[in-house]
Parts: sequence; C-alpha cells; structure tokens
Amino acid sequence: MKTLFLGLFLFAIAMLYVKSKQGKSTTNLPKFFPKNPLSDPEQVLFHRLEAALPKHIVLAQVQLTQFISIKRGPLYKSWFNKISQKNVDFLVCAHDFSITAAIELDDRSHDSVKRKLDDTNKTTAINAAGIELVRWRVNALPSIEEIQARFDELSNNRQQ
Repeated sequence: MKTLFLGLFLFAIAMLYVKSKQGKSTTNLPKFFPKNPLSDPEQVLFHRLEAALPKHIVLAQVQLTQFISIKRGPLYKSWFNKISQKNVDFLVCAHDFSITAAIELDDRSHDSVKRKLDDTNKTTAINAAGIELVRWRVNALPSIEEIQARFDELSNNRQQ
C-alpha cells in the first residue's frame, strides 16, 4: 500500500512538473510566427509586373544596400545610415540582373512628414545611382498594359 501511495505521489509530482514546463520557452525567445512577405496590394502588383514584363526578373522587398553602393568619403557614413535599413517594394532586372527600375508602392503612410523625408532620401540615393524609380499609389494600381507602356517609355528614354 505504501509503495502504491509513493508511486502515485511521485507520478503526480512528475505530472505537475511536466505541466509547469508546457508553454514555457526554455530559450527565452518571443513567440515567432510566419507572415506574408507581401501585402495584398503588393501581391497584386507583383503578379501584374510578372505578366507585363516576362523578359525581366522581378524581385520583391530588396534592401537598398543590396543594389546601391556608396563611395567612401566624407558623406559615406551619413548616407549609409540614411539608406541602410530601407528597401524598395520591387526591383526589376534584366536576365543578367542589370537593374531596369526600382518600384515603390505608396499608401497613405507615405503622406506623413517622417515618411516623406525617408522617401526623399531613398529617391535621392536611387536617382544618384542612375536607377529609375517608379512610384505608384496603392489605390491606383497600374494595369498590365499600363506597366508595359511605362517600361517601354523607360526603355526608349535610356536609348536616347
């Protein structure tokens, strides 16, 4: 009887220990969960870009420092800090990965004063690198035909 009681007691303690550990992270990590890398409007534009530009590669959410370098000098650190955490919504490249254009999809958040300053810095850096920046509003997404026309216009401007 004593042995049975001792066995049940140890089993109950073991169960309480196991229950206390459930749901607790032993690595002190926050809860991680997946999310879509593109918003709904970005997904729509991505698919339209791919349909409109079949001879191009469309990359999404590309950090500026992946496709813009800054020459070392007196302004290097200042400008690196301005662009190092920034990205473009899409980068359109030829098959050799030469850059055709960067694309930004602007929503109402781009109307704030801070965001306008960030956008100005981003535009300045991209243009200074000789890359065309196309901006479209999220509430006026271009059609496949409008995308083709815009990129035909960009191609014609480069050839002149």
